[in-house]
Amino acid sequence: MPPLLPSLRVLARALAASAALASLVATARAQSLLAPERVTLDSLAGFAATQSNWQLAGGLAGDPRRDKALVATPGFGVLVCNPGTTPDTRGHLVTAWEHGDLELDLEFLLAPGSNSGVYLQGRYEIQLFDSWGVKTPTPADCGGLYARWDSARGAGKESFDGIAPRANASRAPGLWQKLHIEFQAPRFDAAGKKTKNARFAKVVLNGFTIHENIEATGPTRSSLADDEKPLGPLMIQGDHGSVALRRIAYKRFEPDARLAIEKLGYELHAGAFGKIGDYDKKKPTSTGTPARFSHAAVEKNGKFALVLTGSLVAPRAGEYAFTPETTGQVRLLVDDRPVITSLERGGQAGKISLTAGEHALRLDYVHNGNNRPSLEIIAEGPGLALQALGTSANSTSSGPRGASANAKTILLEPTDGRVRMQRGFVPFDPKKRLYATSVGTPAGQHFAYDLETGSVLRVWRGAWLDTVEMWESRGEPQLAKPTGPSLTLNSKPTVAFIDNPKTAGWPEAADAMQSSQGYILEADGLPVFLSKLSDLSIRDRLAPSVEGRGLERRLEFKGSLPSWETQVLLAEAGSITPQPGGKGWIIGDREYYIDWPAGAAQQPTIRTVGDKQLLVVRLARSTLEAPLSYSLVW
Repeated sequence: MPPLLPSLRVLARALAASAALASLVATARAQSLLAPERVTLDSLAGFAATQSNWQLAGGLAGDPRRDKALVATPGFGVLVCNPGTTPDTRGHLVTAWEHGDLELDLEFLLAPGSNSGVYLQGRYEIQLFDSWGVKTPTPADCGGLYARWDSARGAGKESFDGIAPRANASRAPGLWQKLHIEFQAPRFDAAGKKTKNARFAKVVLNGFTIHENIEATGPTRSSLADDEKPLGPLMIQGDHGSVALRRIAYKRFEPDARLAIEKLGYELHAGAFGKIGDYDKKKPTSTGTPARFSHAAVEKNGKFALVLTGSLVAPRAGEYAFTPETTGQVRLLVDDRPVITSLERGGQAGKISLTAGEHALRLDYVHNGNNRPSLEIIAEGPGLALQALGTSANSTSSGPRGASANAKTILLEPTDGRVRMQRGFVPFDPKKRLYATSVGTPAGQHFAYDLETGSVLRVWRGAWLDTVEMWESRGEPQLAKPTGPSLTLNSKPTVAFIDNPKTAGWPEAADAMQSSQGYILEADGLPVFLSKLSDLSIRDRLAPSVEGRGLERRLEFKGSLPSWETQVLLAEAGSITPQPGGKGWIIGDREYYIDWPAGAAQQPTIRTVGDKQLLVVRLARSTLEAPLSYSLVW
């Protein structure tokens, strides 16, 4: 597609930004506003007695991508485990505190071939394992709910009830990985009999949801205890391989604790109102007692303003937070104090300190659109998980919120052995990219490419693409979303003119002299993207690496360079450090690797601009026609 004229480009970008914002407002889900408790890792005071395989560190040295043992540096903030061969050097890490329902976040790093695990209540393990490159994960792979074990079941049948992750979302050894767990403890009756199994409402590995609403029927293998109880400590396995931990944060929830709303009443004002309060001096169209704290419990049509009143009953004193999910104007008052403040479209979430007991509640909701009204208030508090206030008053659900009903998908996969491409808008913060394509390969290494800037927006493994927002109904968002675990890069131009190489940052948008020339397909079906920057012609090819664990990128240049500096951007991050042995670079806080071939004609350099570091190659006339090749590994 030829580049748009500048004025049309500006218009297209504005429309896309507006559509992206509307989509974001309509689909955003509440995030927690209350800070978790944190394990500071400046001492081991938060844990039971530890053995010598665990030590505090400030970071890691050596080459954790390739070394079996992790090398700790002096300091605090990181826990490093290097198990030995004797019992006193193979201890587990066990918290001094216990938990029931729990929301947990932590970061971990594994040495090559390493094996560890996170045991909720010391009993139910989410596996930590070097599963890099595994195409079909099992319960024993990273993120799996590890299997239970019973030798009485007979030979070959001892292992049972493990659950594999939906996809292999693990990263390469030596990279920091993020794990988020929402766990609900088993439930027991007054006699101590279990009435509900332990449940993992959600497990997210490196930003990808690998489990939703799965049950652990009993303690998994190698658990701290074989029984089940309402409470138990958190345990990290320390006897199988080298692992590092940091940024451990958690929220503990009390079983079945929730906010209650009583003495409900409503006033309905039919008609259109400009803002909250415009109806206060008018006689309501109707009044009454709704069945629950919800706009859906009041009979109405068209445009309206709704006022819901009642008593909010807080089970304990502390800080509470309230977040609206709506496209209409909304305001929430508690004891006549504003908590959710009205916006032109929606409301601003807020927090308030409450004593235990009753508090006066008033919710105003103005619906002026032609779309279906939508409103939910998500609340949380001390020991209370996120809770939708509009649910039935008789509901006893608590703990981490489970998944919503499965959304509709239209999945595309390169299953016939051919490379596939799909043009479509690519979601990318802060706005979707309009001139982009997604490329899927049979090797399971996929990427999204921005033709406007020549940048690799995102790379991922596993499943390829969900086009439901392109093809379902009117397909208005036109979004092509990756369905496998992804790594987001950046949308800045890959090749750019730099005015002042010592101080200039990298341009956010393509140069006026840059234009896409489309792409050609090679014999293997992979595209080669073509572009021009003034008199410089660029060929850009990405292909799965031979071992299927990364992407190989090859940039070729022909033509002439201008008198000003021309550079190629390989990476931009808060920090960029050389890999040991001169094999490439570690990007960011051990987020991914760039491998660089030894003896290449061009050698990258690191430029520091403000709080960012840029890994760049300066194009020179003497080496212009030497291809620039490197590997992206994550």
